[in-house]
Amino acid sequence: MSFKSNILIFISLMLVVLLVGTFGLNMSTTQAFLEKQLQSHSYDTANSLGLSLSAVADNPSSAQTMIDAVFDRGHFARIELLDIDGQPVYQRSNDAISSDIPHWFIELVDINIAPSSAVVQRGWMPIGKLKVQAHKGYAYIELWLVFKSLVQWFLIAAAIFLTSAYIAVRLLLRPLKRAQKQAHAIANKEYILQDPLPKTTEFRQLVNAMNGMVTKLQQVFTREAQVAEKLRSMAYQDSVTGLYNRHYFDMTFSSIVDEDQTTAQGTVYLLRINGLKEFNTHYGYQLGNELVKHLARIFRTTLSTTDGVYVRLNGIELIALLPNTKPSSIQKNADQLLLATKTLREELNLEEMPIELTAAIARYTPNESKSKMFSQLDFLIQQAGEVYNDSVQVQREDAQRAFNNDQWQQLIDTAIVERRFKLFKQDAFNLEKATYESELLVRMIGDDGKIQSAAYFMPAVEQLRMESKIDQLVLRLVTEHLQSEQSSTVYSINLSKSLLLSSNAFDQLVPHLEQARGAKLAFEFPESAVYNNLAACKNIFNVLRQFGFKVGIDRFGIQVADLQYLKTLQPDYIKLDASFSDQIESDASTNSYVESICEVASNLDIDVFAMSIEQEAQLEAFKSSGVRYFQGYYFSTPIPL
Repeated sequence: MSFKSNILIFISLMLVVLLVGTFGLNMSTTQAFLEKQLQSHSYDTANSLGLSLSAVADNPSSAQTMIDAVFDRGHFARIELLDIDGQPVYQRSNDAISSDIPHWFIELVDINIAPSSAVVQRGWMPIGKLKVQAHKGYAYIELWLVFKSLVQWFLIAAAIFLTSAYIAVRLLLRPLKRAQKQAHAIANKEYILQDPLPKTTEFRQLVNAMNGMVTKLQQVFTREAQVAEKLRSMAYQDSVTGLYNRHYFDMTFSSIVDEDQTTAQGTVYLLRINGLKEFNTHYGYQLGNELVKHLARIFRTTLSTTDGVYVRLNGIELIALLPNTKPSSIQKNADQLLLATKTLREELNLEEMPIELTAAIARYTPNESKSKMFSQLDFLIQQAGEVYNDSVQVQREDAQRAFNNDQWQQLIDTAIVERRFKLFKQDAFNLEKATYESELLVRMIGDDGKIQSAAYFMPAVEQLRMESKIDQLVLRLVTEHLQSEQSSTVYSINLSKSLLLSSNAFDQLVPHLEQARGAKLAFEFPESAVYNNLAACKNIFNVLRQFGFKVGIDRFGIQVADLQYLKTLQPDYIKLDASFSDQIESDASTNSYVESICEVASNLDIDVFAMSIEQEAQLEAFKSSGVRYFQGYYFSTPIPL
């Protein structure tokens, strides 16, 4: 029972005691007054009637008439005339009580009125005795009216008093209620400060203590997030340009071109800064760094895409991986980029610009080796300005590989109609190697019967803006599966970033979510899309939780430096980027960064998954870093759902 309820119950009991005591005192006083008044009235009547009867003692009929006249007034229960021997001569009686008085009230209230008597005499000689007893009915009527009035007044007073007490207690305990909410918020890893402070001394002290604790916890969380951000910056970011470094590129390349990822094919752009050594010799390294920094900013801005990865490979080379992009589509931007030296000469106020930019543009494909891609880029960049006298060299498109929107549209629509999209699952395990959840992967059976991964069709899906249709398809397939086969496993589903960019797209998905309400499902977005659309993601997460689903973030920790947004979104889990698995056992900075992510996640009660586990050493390294859930070919391969 709540403290407020106890206080109100105590006040109510005190009020009841007070009212009952007052009520009883009023009733007993009124009863005593009425009994005394009736007793006096019967005494006066007995004396006056006795004297009157003495005057007509010789005339019995006159005596009876007098008695009848007095009795008929209605205030007497009995008038009795006795002779000298005590024998009745004449009497009148009426014990009936008004039917308006409840029987229980009469039983409850006992009114005692003693009879009064007077001597009837002839001259100085007593000849009889007169007894008069007042009627109780009069007293009961008066008491019943008083009783009803008191009850009505007490009920009104009690209602007013209890309402006032409830409001007063609620106002007084409001700081305690806020402190309770503050404590619940701390349990949910939310940090709320109470302001203004309550006026009550005890509550003010309590709120000050709570605010101090919240501030301290918030500082601890912020410090841990800042440590994680610093470790990430030191490990994966170039200190001059702010772009990713070569270590990051080597670490993430395999996961980017993984055939199960939507980033598995696209365009790679290599920019070489020729003459940088001579520039540094002539103008100094500080100005040289400024030049590279400005070039990197223009490089990233000109080639900006949602999932693009921008890296400084070495002192003179910048590279960009642009998923789901055709080489021909960025050639215009590449030409503009090469004109940056003219702009930079003016910005840096240089007499001359001994810098020449050359570039190579090629396509990368699913599971492509890094060495093969670099060989192609090196070949192209050597041609730039030498053989073809052109600063930008673009790999020629293979006609068989080129995108044809109409063909892709027909292929995907036909596959949907013919139900050639299938779901595969890959299990994730906990520390005890028991299945914790299963991630669902969508596959398409081609015209030749070959099963194709998402990397085969998702670039075309994104280019044709059909992501929402695929999201609905996947949800419909898993709903049909759950209807035909009950499962205790949680199935996690990757949703497309288009849902974060268009509220209409998510609204179209809601009816399908409604059909799956209550199912053991989890939905996740890639971190890069989440971070760029925090408000939309928070709204979608709230809706998904209302349907009873878990929410998570995929490919976490590699592209976003600020981890404090986790406090706002409060996902149920995060899945580390697969690239961590390549470095976790050998790279100390990666290991430290993963540990800091786990500390931040632990403070927010967020589960952390390590992905692409293929070796025992990787598993043990992640365990020592604080990861508790694992997924990869070390445990299981994707199998049909």
